[in-house]
Amino acid sequence: MNLVIMAAWEGSRMRPFTNTVPKPLLQICGKSIIEHNIEWIIQEFDEIFMVVKYKKESFISYFGSEYQWKQIHYIEQGDIQWTGAAILALDGKISGDFIVVSGDDLYDKNDILALIKQSGYATLCKRVHNPELFGIFNCDSTWKATGIIEKPTEAKYWNLANIGNHKFDDKIFDILKSIPLSVRGELEVTDLINIYIQQGIYSIVEAHGQWLSIGYPWDLLKVNESIIGSYTETIDKWSIIEPNVFIKWYIYLEEGVILKSGTYIEWNVYFGKWSVIWPNAYIRWNTSIGENSKVGSSVELKNSYVGSHTHIPHLSYIGDSVIGNNTNLWGGTKVANLRHDGKNIRVMVKNQLVDTGRHKLGAIIWDNVHTGIDTLIYPGRIISTDGTTLPGDIVK
Repeated sequence: MNLVIMAAWEGSRMRPFTNTVPKPLLQICGKSIIEHNIEWIIQEFDEIFMVVKYKKESFISYFGSEYQWKQIHYIEQGDIQWTGAAILALDGKISGDFIVVSGDDLYDKNDILALIKQSGYATLCKRVHNPELFGIFNCDSTWKATGIIEKPTEAKYWNLANIGNHKFDDKIFDILKSIPLSVRGELEVTDLINIYIQQGIYSIVEAHGQWLSIGYPWDLLKVNESIIGSYTETIDKWSIIEPNVFIKWYIYLEEGVILKSGTYIEWNVYFGKWSVIWPNAYIRWNTSIGENSKVGSSVELKNSYVGSHTHIPHLSYIGDSVIGNNTNLWGGTKVANLRHDGKNIRVMVKNQLVDTGRHKLGAIIWDNVHTGIDTLIYPGRIISTDGTTLPGDIVK
């Protein structure tokens, strides 16, 4: 059996993050989204087929020709969009059974293993509270699929959502080639699934573990919470911890981390390779700090995602924020993370205000940003790639 990873899409809602990095390669606690999904199940497969398009060179540079001794084949998706077209790009290149895994979200390894063990064609589904936002399956008492509908508005439909993982084989390609494009001009995998449902040979597998959809930049905070919050012991891969460092709960220290005297760490935190925490910094729960990043003296950093090669110098406060790579938030930069009226934070995405569903959310700051000293940033504000501020600026 082979593994197919869907990694062709741009992920425009994740901008400014995907300006420089394809979403499946975003680093979370030292690993890409793809690696988090496959590192524990890769031995179940013979080879890897990665369907790419947007910034395809980034995948080749990152993974090379193999992952954990499994050969990787890079397949470029054509101009036709959506999952059906991505799968059709495999025609003539893959044989036998294969599992399709989305490279955009995080899944539980046990759920993917259950899909692998399923006999015949199947889709991994998760029960949701808002079925009107998803493709929803109906099934009978034996978990045979009896129907699928996109974003249903009628109560007669169930709440089992298609979460982007499927089991197919090489017999599907002839049928895929015969399916016309949808009204959106896309080759829809649901049209393929519907054919097999009508033949009574399609099943669903219910996912019981986590499914974390990563659609917007602030979703990286809930992923941090899931991964870092699950630590049950401290892992130290060779770090330097100076005297008078206080650690309350569990932390993950990659190679070469330096925690200088007076640092106070409260609850679970991840520290990437060669990161340095200067004296008297206060690092709070579910924060991840990327490789070769530095947190300065008397900085408070709470519930945040910090990328690689990023510096947050002295006397700054960063809370509930997402910070990218090669960024410098100079001394005294402070981020507000709570509205005075207590309402959810809204963020401008693709020229529309989106309710994040978060009571607290600070700034979204991506790669190569430089703030001037004493910059103040309102909740939910975006500073895009290569952005700058002047000393004392207020980002409203």
